[in-house]
Amino acid sequence: MYCIIQEINLKRADTFGAYKGLEVSTNPFNYMRTILQYGYFECGERFERPIKKAYKISIHESKRINGVVTKKQFVVTTVNYYIFATDFFCLGEYHKKIADIAYKLNAGTNTIYDLIENKVAPLEKHIRDEFIQTEEYAVTQARKALVAEYKIRKAEFAAKHKIDDSEYDYCFDVFGNLLNAEHYERIINGESLQYTFRQLQHSQPEENMPQLQIKQAQQYLIQGVC
Repeated sequence: MYCIIQEINLKRADTFGAYKGLEVSTNPFNYMRTILQYGYFECGERFERPIKKAYKISIHESKRINGVVTKKQFVVTTVNYYIFATDFFCLGEYHKKIADIAYKLNAGTNTIYDLIENKVAPLEKHIRDEFIQTEEYAVTQARKALVAEYKIRKAEFAAKHKIDDSEYDYCFDVFGNLLNAEHYERIINGESLQYTFRQLQHSQPEENMPQLQIKQAQQYLIQGVC
């Protein structure tokens, strides 16, 4: 038994390159609040992916029986170049197919996994090494670092003021820009919880509010997460 990976030329390019931009979004639909919550989303043009290749992975077996060579071939899957490039390939997703091939060849499942992994690993590394030289990779890595820093700032903000980290998003955007100075001042002065509850009461009289919303608002006030 052995694994073969056949390179296939595709007619069409992959059109799902990473977005080039990152912009601030707003969420005006939170019924618990009357101020904007800021988020982010990827946007703009996508990076072009010019390489039109895919790789067919198959398991083969050749046997000589009474002087006659018999061959068996089982296709596991076909993987686009950019699936390898972006580290999205997961052999475990094809476990059912691999187990079926192992059964038909009277072989252990782990044996089939090893055959495939030993063949795929150097190819995947080669493709990854090519991809990390591209602008798409550099931009996506920089964006991941920016989002990671944003999450750290949120956690530090929450710990410092003893509030839920979502409060950060009512003051700052993903880039760290202060967009709601008034609410930020309320937070650092320890007034945000009482202000939020007053907003709820003012926007909708308690007798008209669904009881679930009242209880949620009161609980949030107690827990310090509004």
